[in-house]
Parts: sequence; structure tokens; C-alpha cells
Amino acid sequence: MTINNSSLKLMFNNIAVFIVAIFTVFWLSACSVSPSSTGQTQTPVKEVNGSEQRNTPIDPLAYQGCVYPPSEMVQACAAQNGAFSQQGRRGCYQCVLSYADAGKVCQDASDCQGTCEHKGEFVAAGLSKQVGQCATDSSPFGCRQVIKKGVAQPAICVD
Repeated sequence: MTINNSSLKLMFNNIAVFIVAIFTVFWLSACSVSPSSTGQTQTPVKEVNGSEQRNTPIDPLAYQGCVYPPSEMVQACAAQNGAFSQQGRRGCYQCVLSYADAGKVCQDASDCQGTCEHKGEFVAAGLSKQVGQCATDSSPFGCRQVIKKGVAQPAICVD
């Protein structure tokens, strides 16, 4: 049996295609949604008098998936004054809550439904006697500088 250059090339091409296919499968599986990948546990369902009832409430804030969430998650998010939208660079869906006290003057998150954020130009971290405004929503994405107990925290950008 003789092995020539063309049969070696064919063998290496087949191996390369196989490796690329395996890599692609693993890469695409990172965007799939399963309870273990979203951090959400399955909500146990029990049957009472012929109808299903949930043992625990659904937490729409735990869902972060690249596919649109189930309708029960969307309803639970809306019930908390939120809406699912694509967030961040990956564009995965996340329940974003809107805060009624958005723009209110604050010095700490305890003054707000969400976080207390410095508005305008960032200031040096650790600077005291700072005043901010309550965040408009719960989205963690974008650039912000949080104020805690009147002290400016380091600015952070999340994308």
C-alpha cells in the first residue's frame, strides 16, 4: 500500500473539517438556552384539583438567554414594570425593569429603586459628598459611576 501526497492532503482535509465542525457545534451551543446556562432553576409544577399550580414564583430577572423567553417569563417581567430586550454585545434577552424614581436626587442606592449614579463627567473615585440621580432602569450595560453613601465609586463600562 502506497500513500501519495494527494491521499495525505485528503486525509488532513477531512481531519480539519471534522475539527472545525466540532468547534462550531460547541461555539453555537454557547448561545442555546437551557436551565443550567441561564442560572434559572426549573419551577416545580404540582397538580391541585386537576389544575397545575407553581410552587415558586417565576423570576424573570434570572433569565439571560439568546432566544426570546417563554411567555410566562415575559408576563412575569411585565408584572414587575419591565420588558425583555436585547442587551449587550451578544444581544441576549434580559428583563429590564423601569424605575418610577428615575432622575431623583440621591446619595446612595437606598434612596432609589435601583442604583444611585453620578451624572455628567466622571469624578475621581473616592471623592466624598457626591450627589447623583436614581437610575432609569435595571440594565447593567453602558458606562456609569455609582454613588454609595455620598462617595463616588470607580466608573465602569459594561458592554
